[in-house]
Amino acid sequence: MKKVINQIMIGIVVGTFVGMILSLIFSALNGATQYYPSSPAFVSHFNGSLTATAVSVVIWSLIGTIFSLSSMIFSNTDWSIAKMTIIHLLITYFGFLPLAILSGWFPLSSPQIVSFTIIFLVVYFIIYTTMRRIAKREVEAINDQLRKQ
Repeated sequence: MKKVINQIMIGIVVGTFVGMILSLIFSALNGATQYYPSSPAFVSHFNGSLTATAVSVVIWSLIGTIFSLSSMIFSNTDWSIAKMTIIHLLITYFGFLPLAILSGWFPLSSPQIVSFTIIFLVVYFIIYTTMRRIAKREVEAINDQLRKQ
């Protein structure tokens, strides 16, 4: 239980930090003269930017928590890598999708969901491939150390 609480806390902090940084970047890239925590359409649903920012922080925290908690799947050593990866992919996709829609990142329409899905899968594949290469190098380094002993 302590590990789960730690993962939740990490997810909240990292999710909020990443959400804030990305929202600042997107506000600047869109040439905004004021800060938008999400799209202007999202912000317009609230009485002011303070409320929109507070709701955005909650959503970013939830996104971070989903990714942080789902990473615990990879500590289950009884499952195959393929099974862990597929379950992780499904949890993150189906947890992230509604939060992305709530954030106003894209409208709830079939073409937009297909586009989101393609982008999500490409990013997931890039991260998975990178992490797999890093893990392979670490295993090779450990094996080299064991051979030297």
